[in-house]
Amino acid sequence: MGWCVLAIIDYGLGNVRSVLNALEHIGAKASITRDAAVLKSADGLILPGVGAFGAGMSRLRQYGLADLITRMVGEGRPLLGICLGFQMLMRSSTEDGETEGLHLMPHPVVRLPVEARLPHYGWSQVISESREKAPALMKGLEGDWFYFVHSYGVVRPQAPMVGGITRYDGCELLALVEHGNVFGTQFHPEKSGEAGLEMLRNFVDLVR
Repeated sequence: MGWCVLAIIDYGLGNVRSVLNALEHIGAKASITRDAAVLKSADGLILPGVGAFGAGMSRLRQYGLADLITRMVGEGRPLLGICLGFQMLMRSSTEDGETEGLHLMPHPVVRLPVEARLPHYGWSQVISESREKAPALMKGLEGDWFYFVHSYGVVRPQAPMVGGITRYDGCELLALVEHGNVFGTQFHPEKSGEAGLEMLRNFVDLVR
C-alpha cells in the first residue's frame, strides 16, 4: 500500500489536535490547515468539530472552505466528517434556527427527540444499518462501542443507505454514514480507544 497525506480542516472550532494525535498514533501522515493549496494537495480530508452548527458553517464560509470542500468532494476526494463535521455534511440543522449545511447528504439535523437528558454523552454501541452491505469504516468493528457527545443529530432515515445506527432512549440515530467518497461519524473515533483507532485506519485504507 502506498502513502497518503490527510488534511485536517482547521476552521477555528473543534478538537483538531486530538484528531491529529490519533492519526499520528496509527502512523498516518496528516496536517492541520485551512490553506487552500495544502487542502487541494491532500489525498483525503477530515472535517472535525465541536460546537454549534451555525457557528461551524459560518466559519467554513468565512474562510472560503465550504465551497472548496464541496468542489473537492465533487472531484472525488475522500472526506470524513466527525461530530459537528458529520452534521455539517447534512442538508440543514434546526440548531439556533434553520441553517443550511454542505448538502453532501440529504438528511436534516434536529434536536434529539428523547426524554432522557441531553447531551447524549458517553459510550454507545454502533451496529450496521444493513446486513447486506456493511459500511467500509466498520470493517472488523460491528457492534463495537464509540464515544458520543451531542444534543443534535440525524434520526435514522427511512431511505436505503449505507451506515451505522445507535440507540438512545429508544430512538434510533444515524451514527455513521457513507455515500460515495463522503463518510461521517456522529461519534468521536479519536476518543473511542482502540475501536476508534481501527476506524481511522479503515479510513486511511480507503484513501490510499
